Amino acid sequence: MKNYLTYKETILSDLSESFEEFTFKCFIKKININISVFFVYGASNNLNKNDNWQKISEEIALKYQSKINDLNDKWNIYIIYVCSNEVNKTLKNKIENDKFSSRKIVEDKFEGVLTDEKVNEFIIKHITNTDLKDLVERTIENTELDYEPVEQKIWNIIPKNSLISGDKKLQTGLLEQIKNIQNEN
Repeated sequence: MKNYLTYKETILSDLSESFEEFTFKCFIKKININISVFFVYGASNNLNKNDNWQKISEEIALKYQSKINDLNDKWNIYIIYVCSNEVNKTLKNKIENDKFSSRKIVEDKFEGVLTDEKVNEFIIKHITNTDLKDLVERTIENTELDYEPVEQKIWNIIPKNSLISGDKKLQTGLLEQIKNIQNEN
């Protein structure tokens, strides 16, 4: 890990010198293996100009990835291109489908400052998905809430503990009851 930090500082310095129109960050997450995530922040037209996105990817491969000895760590490198404006679909697809050296992600229409907190959110969203457990638990809580119907009479005729989707006789009966309620109003 110590070597990774040295390589990280060197590559960030080199990238910043070569591509002044971008801001660069790199984070190394340890999740059984080391995951290296590079962030490239700037305008989308600068990504496309002279194929800068590709040159950045090549430089990371040459000056960082090539120095990593552990095979798992070597193939768990991500580059997240963060743009303040919209990235056209063609360019976004070209970048994200490029398989050379690393996985690439484009996050566009980003407003604000690329803080460490925001960077961590992007890592969770695009790579680790460590928020899935909380998301599932929140979804279960929401689905277990009692439903407050708009029309109580209709809600009362729907069976609470049986499936009605395959029972044509029950469906017909429900429709008749709904028509009766409608006629009452």
